[in-house]
Amino acid sequence: MRGLYIHIPFCNSLCSYCDFPKIIAKNDIKEKYINRLILELKSYKNYYDSIDTIFIGGGTPNSLSFDMLEMLFNELDELIDFNKIKEFTIELNPENVDLKLAQLLKKHHVNRISMGAQTINEDILKLLNRHHKKEDIIKAIEIFNSVGITNINLDFMFGMPNTNIGMVKEDLNFIKELDLCHVSYYCLIVEENTKLNTLINKGKIKPLDDDLESDIYYFIADEMKKMGYHHYEISNFAKNGYESIHNLKYWNTKEYIGVGAGASGYLDGKRYDNFKSVFKYLKDFKEDSYELNIQDKKEEFFLMGLRKVDGVSIKEYKNRFNSDPLLDFNLKKFLNNNLIIIDDDNIRIASDKLFISNLVFEEFVGE
Repeated sequence: MRGLYIHIPFCNSLCSYCDFPKIIAKNDIKEKYINRLILELKSYKNYYDSIDTIFIGGGTPNSLSFDMLEMLFNELDELIDFNKIKEFTIELNPENVDLKLAQLLKKHHVNRISMGAQTINEDILKLLNRHHKKEDIIKAIEIFNSVGITNINLDFMFGMPNTNIGMVKEDLNFIKELDLCHVSYYCLIVEENTKLNTLINKGKIKPLDDDLESDIYYFIADEMKKMGYHHYEISNFAKNGYESIHNLKYWNTKEYIGVGAGASGYLDGKRYDNFKSVFKYLKDFKEDSYELNIQDKKEEFFLMGLRKVDGVSIKEYKNRFNSDPLLDFNLKKFLNNNLIIIDDDNIRIASDKLFISNLVFEEFVGE
């Protein structure tokens, strides 16, 4: 089964660390965008019998007006048989959640919420240009629970400038108090075209030491495990049975439809990218598409599979490609360096190397 990803590229303000496709726009642009998005959604109507997950991301989907969201949901109701949908996620900012929104989402089959928390430290939230407080997160969760939506993920970050292990402990204690179903915990990556990068280049703030970032990552992983979370992907933790079905499609290189400005998709063996610019998207959807050959598919399956803590199933690889990954890839160097471990049926990154997994991927690609 496939997934459907819908990108909403609008925000009420721009976070200092984010380089995702997004803009601050007036309602007339947003209305044109939603109409265009619906047109693109309709173009894939022959595929909707094969989807079982939906993910609306951004940007900030709840930066759209209530009426615009309702228009989008009504269209999805027309196109999709929700009896087949196992998971329907929408990303939200906690400060913009109210009962009316929660009731709308419940009415239109949304059963999973993903909210950006980042941290509960107000000074760091200001540095990140986030506009919520700890109390907004608690209130939003209470509202969703009141309408029967209890599968909630919070995104947290670590490695921000001016932070320390004590702040991370406070965030972890907050997670423990909430007893969430799912937590995504990302290390800050300072992207080139961001306000945060400008501040660092001007010497106004100092990035965290790499060794400290590593220590914090493994501390978080240990603490999350103590709280009963399954560490199933480099940056993702779930209570039993609450792993993200949709995101696992990416890590298992399953096909998915991507719609909206800046979205990408993988359909009928082809990958495609939509225009990132909203204004270009309003004129034409796709910027590029390309077909994967068998070697591309093998490499993608292997590398994306290594993002999972359990790694790549040798049996699944053989079934999919009628080939042996131990013969297809030269793993000797990685095995000798204890970067990669063969554990029964699985090839996985060593637990103590997960934080430097990108280095493993880069070395592997360079082979």
